[in-house]
Amino acid sequence: MSNGINRRGVMKGMAAAGLAMPFVNVRTAMAQSGPITIGVVTPLSGPAQLIGTFVREGAEIAVEHVNANGGINGREVELSFRDSKANPNDASVAARELIGSGVNLQLGTISSAVALAMGPLLQSEGGVVITSGAGTEKLNHENYNPHVFRVGDSPVSRNAGLVRHIANSRPDIRKWGGIIPDHEYGRTTWKIFEATMRKAIPELTGEEAQIAEPILVPYGSGDYRNYIAQAMRQDVQGIYTSVYGGDAVTLYQQASPFGLFDKIDVLLDSANEFLVATAMKDQTPAHWSGFHWYFEANKGNPLSDQLYSRYVERTGEKYPMGWAAEAHAAILAYKGAIEKADSTETTDVIAALKGLSFDSATGMRHIRAEDNQAIKNAELAFIEPSSSEPDGFAVTDYVSLEGEKVIEPARPGQMLDIDAL
Repeated sequence: MSNGINRRGVMKGMAAAGLAMPFVNVRTAMAQSGPITIGVVTPLSGPAQLIGTFVREGAEIAVEHVNANGGINGREVELSFRDSKANPNDASVAARELIGSGVNLQLGTISSAVALAMGPLLQSEGGVVITSGAGTEKLNHENYNPHVFRVGDSPVSRNAGLVRHIANSRPDIRKWGGIIPDHEYGRTTWKIFEATMRKAIPELTGEEAQIAEPILVPYGSGDYRNYIAQAMRQDVQGIYTSVYGGDAVTLYQQASPFGLFDKIDVLLDSANEFLVATAMKDQTPAHWSGFHWYFEANKGNPLSDQLYSRYVERTGEKYPMGWAAEAHAAILAYKGAIEKADSTETTDVIAALKGLSFDSATGMRHIRAEDNQAIKNAELAFIEPSSSEPDGFAVTDYVSLEGEKVIEPARPGQMLDIDAL
């Protein structure tokens, strides 16, 4: 059963009426009435489950909002969840299963490796996916695929924006190291960090940045102590890390007794938002983090305020994180595209998503037709321990960088131009 029509019932009805049985596009028939089902393929178990939970909440809150306001072209929206385990094989099985049941519109794929695997699969199977935070630059560059969209910030927007903000505010910090997960996302973020820092520091100071070889750590490791000891031996003033999710919490907790963060002046975290702070509370090291969505920076935006209040009501937690807003935005993007196309067919939705402008919890977003990449603001916040706060930490500074000024030019099918960062 999908979108309210029983596939076998359609076929039996034709046979009973004595009709010929030519090829029938069952999904097209099912897509014309009843609820619109959107598949959510996201990690619901494993080290990335923390992030997958935010995706689930954001998508569900968006669907509540859409259905309370008349649905999409008068039709309600439903969600069908599958566990990707942040693994390309598991995600591919889940995506193919959804398409087999008539669910051609999907979102989730917070893992870069998963997002890269989805393109060829969905192109061959006739589906489309909107990522909710995958951070590889290849997605809208050399591995561009028309069936994959990113309605969130590009990895260049996030990381180059973060680096340039720190370089401008702390040009005295010229010796950098990195602790990077040894997979697609880690290599992407480091490439952008290093290229941007090597360009920004000479522009600001006339001196070269000194950047040590990054320390590569395995994904899903429970013991980072050897890597932390290696970082302790480096002569650096700042550390950049893109270890994320449960791995980041483990890394930070194990680094604390070593005094790693006490020996440096600046810690840059590409994307963990409040994950580390809510786990470590007053033991969290002071650090800058990139955000997909920081609710205080968007206060007064009705969509942001509604997302925040519903998240708190549903979970009892005060610190929703940006993956919720990215899933929320994916639902709103599908709504805008389906209404624009007056269709849920894959080719129609793809055409409508290209060039789409729509409102979100971080304000208006525009999806570039050339490479399926959204333009949105990049948000950064400084988190530090605070004994006066009940949660043990506080945000003491935040910045929102205009999307048009921090995003790279569209180059679908071509590698990222590092020299242009």
